[in-house]
Amino acid sequence: LQIESKQQCRDGSDLMSIDDIDHVICCTGFISNLESFLSPQIIDALEYDSEDSFSPLTLAWDTLHPSSLPNMAFCGMYRGPYMGIVELQARIAAGVMNGSVSISCEEVKSALEISRSIRTATPKAQFPHFDYIGYIDTLAKLFYDDCYPIFNVNIGDVVLPSFYQANEEISEKSKQELETEFLRGQDGSRMPNIVLQSILGKWSFERYIMHFQTNKVERVYGTVNYSKYFERTSNDEEEIDGDLVGHIFKHPAKERPVLYREDGVYELSPTQKFDVFREYEYECNKDVLDIFFVEGGKRAHLFLSLKFVPETLSWNGGHNGEYWVKATSDHLCIKDLYNATFRVKLNGLSASEIVIKYRVKGPSKDYESTTILKPSWS
Repeated sequence: LQIESKQQCRDGSDLMSIDDIDHVICCTGFISNLESFLSPQIIDALEYDSEDSFSPLTLAWDTLHPSSLPNMAFCGMYRGPYMGIVELQARIAAGVMNGSVSISCEEVKSALEISRSIRTATPKAQFPHFDYIGYIDTLAKLFYDDCYPIFNVNIGDVVLPSFYQANEEISEKSKQELETEFLRGQDGSRMPNIVLQSILGKWSFERYIMHFQTNKVERVYGTVNYSKYFERTSNDEEEIDGDLVGHIFKHPAKERPVLYREDGVYELSPTQKFDVFREYEYECNKDVLDIFFVEGGKRAHLFLSLKFVPETLSWNGGHNGEYWVKATSDHLCIKDLYNATFRVKLNGLSASEIVIKYRVKGPSKDYESTTILKPSWS
């Protein structure tokens, strides 16, 4: 095993080799089973509980028990570890074992008490260390003499695990890559996928159609379902052990566009109502979201191409972090021109409202249709 050393080695390199290692165990998503290969004395020293999936061991910084077990260390042995923390745990363990990291007995004793109190707390939190940044800061202070992270130190900044290590070149490269991703996010190239994923599910809607020539208002209301569907192989059914089982495919399904299915009631007047439905296909195409007509259950011609952008260029987050994205597009249907505006309210990767507006003008048409969709929780 080779580790990066804080001091230059005798051969002039920055790497130190450790030869007398029995095993390096890398695992994730595991159920601990330490009693199967550790002695009862070690198990007792660790205060190990095989039934505890929250934090099965009492360890200083979930890594060390140097007073009882100076040559043993653990990484990621608690619920919800991240790789940035696991890497720092490994660096601390290697540093303590090779003598380059010195931790006082008082610090170890305090850390063991903290570990014990986290394990015995009632009620328990969802995770032992839910403050990821705070915990990685704590581990970094143990290992490094300098202050880390070296970039993005202000409240609200995005922090990467690569900011917590001594190679400034790697940290700088990671920072540049992060900034590049931010720029890509702002140019709209990722927006179609974000919008399409955010609107999946069931919605209730109300639509009001204003006819400007007659000042008549019509209403449509009902449900919309945005659902992914898949292209199946030629065999939609297979025979397994003599039984016919549907929708079991020999090959992985090929993801297809999102199907918009609307079922509603068209209210011409309080006494004139009839059921209606319509379908569209939504598909991402580079930096736009294409919408196609569906006729007879099959995709027909292109209806709209939507390029979403934030409604305000200087977005700083609205109420509860929500913000609107907007797209416009036109469609000429023979002599009728449809001016479409789509607005989606996002909170992270979830949509909480959709507003679709069509302004339609033609020889015999002059109306505006406004549809408001809200998530349906039923």
